[in-house]
This record gives sequence, C-alpha cells and structure tokens, in this order.
Amino acid sequence: MNETQSLQAKAVAIGIDIGATTIKGALVGLRGNLLASFHEDSPRNTAALRDFIHTVCRSATVPVLGIGVGCKGVIDAASTRVNRLPGDLNFLEGCMLRELASVDGLPVCADNDARAALVGEVLWGAARGRRNVLLLTLGTGVGAGALVDGVIVRGASGAAGHLGHVTLDMRGGLCICGNYGCLETCFSSRAIESAYFAHVHRASPTRLSIDDAGRVPSTEAIFQAAAEGDTSARRVLDLAFESLTAALVSFLHVFDPELLILGGNIAAAGPKLLAPLQDEVAHRTGVLLGRRVPIILQNTIGYGGVAGAAGLVFLQQRLLTI
Repeated sequence: MNETQSLQAKAVAIGIDIGATTIKGALVGLRGNLLASFHEDSPRNTAALRDFIHTVCRSATVPVLGIGVGCKGVIDAASTRVNRLPGDLNFLEGCMLRELASVDGLPVCADNDARAALVGEVLWGAARGRRNVLLLTLGTGVGAGALVDGVIVRGASGAAGHLGHVTLDMRGGLCICGNYGCLETCFSSRAIESAYFAHVHRASPTRLSIDDAGRVPSTEAIFQAAAEGDTSARRVLDLAFESLTAALVSFLHVFDPELLILGGNIAAAGPKLLAPLQDEVAHRTGVLLGRRVPIILQNTIGYGGVAGAAGLVFLQQRLLTI
C-alpha cells in the first residue's frame, strides 16, 4: 500500500443529520462505513445542537478531516447558511451551520438533508455509477434530491428538489411550507398519524387508541394494525399510498430517472411500502417512458443521510467524486 492509499484508508469524516424528530451523527470512513453512530431527539436550541456535535467529535479516536451536516430546509451549500426552515427547527433559520458545527477548527460542509442522503447513495449505494436518480425521504415530512445528468440539482435559490411540496390537492390542508395540499400533507408520518387520529376521534372502529399521555399511535403501529385487519388503518394507508403513487408517477414523467430510491423512517416498512407502489407506478408510466423504473429502498435506512453528510466532506476535499 502506497502513502496515498494508506491516507485514504484512514480518512474519516463526521456526518450529522438534523431531522425534524431525531438528530443523528456518525464517524464515517471513506468507503461509507459507519465507525460509530449516535442519535437523540432533535435539538430545540443551538446549544443542544452544539453539545450533540461535540459528543460525536469527542468519540473520534483517529484524526477527522471535517464535519458534514445535512439539515432540513433550504440550505446554501456554499455558505452553509440556513436560508429557510419552517416548522420545528426554525430556530436554525438564518444560522451559519459552519459556525454552529465548528469544533477545533475542523472544516464544515452543509446541504439539505435529502440531498445529503442522495450523495450517500451516489458515492456508495444503489445510485453509484448512475447519472439520473431520484431519492425521496419519507418520514416526519417528505424530502427529496435529484441527480440529473450527473449533477445534483439545487436551483437558483437552493430550493430545487423539494418534491414533498408538490401540490396534490388545491383544497387540501395547510402545509408547513405555507402552501395547501402538498404531498407532505397527504403522505408523511404526521399525515398518516393525523388521519388515523381522526378515525379515533370519530369513534370509528380502530384497534389502536390514544395513550394516557395523549400520544397518537405511531406510523409503525398503524402499518402493523392495518396488517392485522384494522379497517381504519387500512383506509388511512390506502388513501396515503394513492397520494404517493400519484406524486411518484408525476416525478417519473418529469425527471425520467434510471432509478427511484425511497428512504426515511417510513421506508423501514420495506415490502409493505413497495408492494402497493411498484406495479401501479409502472402501469401508469410505461407508455411514455417505455420501460419500468426500479423503485428500491435506500441502502442504509436510518443512517444513509449521515453517511451522505460525511460524503460532502470527502467531495469537498476531492477524495471522492461524483
């Protein structure tokens, strides 16, 4: 092994993924391997964010090249400024992530969290060697990233790829973004849980109920209840998947990707998620596209965004390329 290969074998970056409900971190090797991983509830102030990042940094027993951050919202990758971030994490709006995440002078890279997840798939996952790929993260909300002709699309103001805010219902509910009837209001963990709560509130037949602390059943529990014959859960999921299917058909017609990747917490449902989608989407897109676009799950459910965030560091330092 020559000196360059030896240095590359030891290359480690820190990846941070700031989500609406959970923040995750990891030490990541140049092959996308997680050397150590961490998670906790998402911070609600900058001090808690700094504490988490410092905890991850202190765990490193080898030199770290830099810190990569994937964050919800509209992120200026060049400056790391959080330009717009409505919702639970809006305390970060206007902040420079390179300042908040700085530890011991390490360089900091940042981008939208779904784009970071796409970087991970392009560098190490199912999108490796591809030039046209869509990735959707299905969780508390709906994030997305698009690789078009080998370039990750960012747009004029950094907002490109926010496919969770494509309008499906002009008369739909108010979305976190200020629009009405977005995909995110129809298919996301919050949308599914809210729809199931409406059944409980109407005293419809349900297997699940609100617990003593007032918590609504989780999306995971609703999937399980539907599999066990809960008619309310089945109805909620049928309508949610109808909305997701409509959105995916539109996205495939717009982007004509080689591959569609689904990630995020809801994607952990695995075959329960893919089975209702694949045939219907293929049927509705086959005439125009002339082929069946594979719909697959993200390579590393849960920590794909963390690996991708670290990948931002490797890309910036030209240890890897897309």
